[in-house]
Amino acid sequence: MNSRHAVALALLAILGLVLVVGIQHLLSERIERERQASAERAMLDLLPVGSYDNHPLAQRIALPASDLLGKPTPEFAYLATRQGAPSAVLLPATANGYEGPIRLLLAIGPDARLLGVKVLEQHETPGLGDLTAADKRPWLRGFVDKSLRTSPEPDWRVRADGGQFDQVAGATVTSRGVVKAVQQALSFFDAHRQRLLETPAEKAP
Repeated sequence: MNSRHAVALALLAILGLVLVVGIQHLLSERIERERQASAERAMLDLLPVGSYDNHPLAQRIALPASDLLGKPTPEFAYLATRQGAPSAVLLPATANGYEGPIRLLLAIGPDARLLGVKVLEQHETPGLGDLTAADKRPWLRGFVDKSLRTSPEPDWRVRADGGQFDQVAGATVTSRGVVKAVQQALSFFDAHRQRLLETPAEKAP
């Protein structure tokens, strides 16, 4: 093999490497975009269709660290608006499950009424406390329309403890943790309502 062939092969090898690296980069960017889009859809599907006309995830609200949210470190809430008026707040909370922390997301209306609750992350036992399973989702829908005004504090317990909420069969500890976390998140909302519902126009000087 003469030197000219060797140079040509080396150039081809370099070109091939550049192409492989470029393709991997483009694919990794696309995968990350799709991952972010999927995460956004998972959060926004809590909001009723047609209830907002802004981009809620771009309207972040810095939260103070609070035991009421089950987090010792600050997080963010997100404000949904319609025609410039608040329509909902997406508020994160963490419950104590049987197998560890359960990350929740609550959609709360300006009247402090629950519009929805979903599990973002959990480690509960499949078939028992796994609240992401299709047959467990109806239990989470039992929180819709509840508020601290319509349901006084003694009601915020599972029925086994004298409250108004059913417990998931075989997962009483998980059910207790989620009910308590939802109640505490609503208490946090009440305590910080003005800050959570403040629109960009109201913040402007």
